[in-house]
Amino acid sequence: MSTIDWAIILVYALIVIAIGIVASRQQNNTDQYFRGSQQLPWWAVGLSIIATSFSAASLLGGPGEGYNHGFLYLQLQFGDLIGYGLVILLFLPFFVQLNLTTAYEYLEKRFDAKTRSLGSLCFLLFVIARLGGLLYAASLVVATVTGLPLYNAILLVGIVSVVYTATGGITAVVWTDVLQFVMIFVGLGAGIWAAVSSVSGGFGQLWEAAGEGGKLVVVNPSWEPASIRSLPTALCAYGILAFAVAGTNQQSVQRYVSCADIKSARKAILLGWFSGFIGVAATLLLGVLLFGYYALNGGLPDGVKPDGILSHFIVNQVPPGASGFLVAAIFAAAMSSIDSALHSLATCMTVDFYQRYSKLKPSESQSLKVAQGLIIVWGILGILSAFYVASTQESLLPFLVKYTAMFLGPLLGIFLMGVLVPRVNATGAFYGTIASVALLTAGSTFGWFSFPGIWQSAIAAPFAIILGLLISLLGQKPKQRSLEGLTLWNSDKF
Repeated sequence: MSTIDWAIILVYALIVIAIGIVASRQQNNTDQYFRGSQQLPWWAVGLSIIATSFSAASLLGGPGEGYNHGFLYLQLQFGDLIGYGLVILLFLPFFVQLNLTTAYEYLEKRFDAKTRSLGSLCFLLFVIARLGGLLYAASLVVATVTGLPLYNAILLVGIVSVVYTATGGITAVVWTDVLQFVMIFVGLGAGIWAAVSSVSGGFGQLWEAAGEGGKLVVVNPSWEPASIRSLPTALCAYGILAFAVAGTNQQSVQRYVSCADIKSARKAILLGWFSGFIGVAATLLLGVLLFGYYALNGGLPDGVKPDGILSHFIVNQVPPGASGFLVAAIFAAAMSSIDSALHSLATCMTVDFYQRYSKLKPSESQSLKVAQGLIIVWGILGILSAFYVASTQESLLPFLVKYTAMFLGPLLGIFLMGVLVPRVNATGAFYGTIASVALLTAGSTFGWFSFPGIWQSAIAAPFAIILGLLISLLGQKPKQRSLEGLTLWNSDKF
């Protein structure tokens, strides 16, 4: 890392913190802090949607995926389109028209308070498990390419993320996400330029070498249920997983409800998908070009893992200046996921628990202070969690995949019960979801049945719906006030 590289990173970090400070001057109430008073432009929200899901792992894993498997991973973006399309059709009208702050407020209106708390708790457990892994993965890369000690890198990424998130609220999160998304593309451009300019034949020579290595195939139509690089799996299994993430995850829903109206939210979602498509394609392209580069230059050294290919290239091949932009891009990808996780945690805990269960109605200033305090607390816990992972060097990926499906699959089931099945009552929704989680966990633990990880949400959601409906049929029909304006059709049709 040269002086100019460090200067680029420092300027970027100062701009991010400055955005948080400027945004903090507008934070007078919780609506501004949680939803930006619904005055954020749809295009900024759209870029924030994709920046949130574009973590450091995405920026590093994408080139590794492209290096090893070419463009096949791009098929998952069609599953994403299915997921976002289902959110627009089924959930978005309720989220926006009901003037919600968290997605789980819908569950209380449709069912009851305990179901709302269950939904919010599922989300909180999902994010808490993910937070330490996000921070550790990002910091590991920052430490590798900058030479900082790992624990110092964890502190750097964690503290910067906490400062601007706590001070600026959702406004700071969205606008820094826009900056971070731009920075990600600048970094990818710098990496592609470095690869292309390092061989005499330029882009054409690298592309030809990649083609000879079989890296230019985009679609694999074969039926391979366990493979994410199979088109049927990408459309069906990943499409449902994307539906669960985009439709029940407060990190996404918080952006929809920050838009002025349904039309703006719809445009934001579609822009988010399109930007994600371009972003994933760019990371895969970089990996494909790196394959061509190393194929022409004796191959990668032994011991370089797929997720470490980009880091290896930055350290050994990228010139000063371009290295700074690439490291800043990794820094940006890390913070765009961490800030969203912290803010959504604080929002859910403040709105769904603190405000909901306080005996005395808290004032706006009290709620605002609680939310800011929670961001700081969870930021500290995330840093400590990352320290623990760094000390044990445990692999988090299999655990996180399982954890995501375990909670977001049944959570999708709750929302689908509410929107699509008017006969489901509060008792059925609550206990059906708990029973589905317990049965799926026990089945996986004791080997009663086994599904590939990517299919678990597609199995868990309908499983929860069936159990919820069966339990509901044993009890009374929901009252009309819990159906009007909360389902897609009237209950007398069932």
